[in-house]
Amino acid sequence: MMAAHSGRLVAAPAQGQAAAAAPARRRAALAVRAAGKAYEGSLVGTGMKFGVVDVDVAWVPGSFELPVVAKAMAKGGKYDAVVAIGVVVRGDTTHYDAVVGGATSGVLNASTDSGVPVIFGVLTCDTMEQALDRAGGKVGNKGGEAAVTAVETGSLLRQLRGEGKAAQPW
Repeated sequence: MMAAHSGRLVAAPAQGQAAAAAPARRRAALAVRAAGKAYEGSLVGTGMKFGVVDVDVAWVPGSFELPVVAKAMAKGGKYDAVVAIGVVVRGDTTHYDAVVGGATSGVLNASTDSGVPVIFGVLTCDTMEQALDRAGGKVGNKGGEAAVTAVETGSLLRQLRGEGKAAQPW
């Protein structure tokens, strides 16, 4: 016999009450590199749309510092998901590659080491125009997409853990 599992996205009622599919503790954390108010705002707004009622924001100096803060928050036991958001724009040196590589692997390790979804919401762009297009411009808003991913993944893990089919975090 095969069982299929997937996370659920359920919009909150019009009165603004929390949705049933929200993570159990109804909290999300954002480790944030200044990525623009539209990007951050859509992430928070999307989370609230799906019933995340408490959102904590931790500002970090740069995208390279995202993994350590995201991992500490994920392992703290208070959050069902962490979304690391930031923007790295390519320059004339190899610094871009080092920052992107470190942030990418660090966020992945934060997630696998903690057992809490740590979603990679870092925009890696060649130009500032590309970053603006992805932070609420003509390409959409990747912050909102990261929030949806966090809610859906947190929901799936809660379901699997509730059925004894996945390890508990931390």
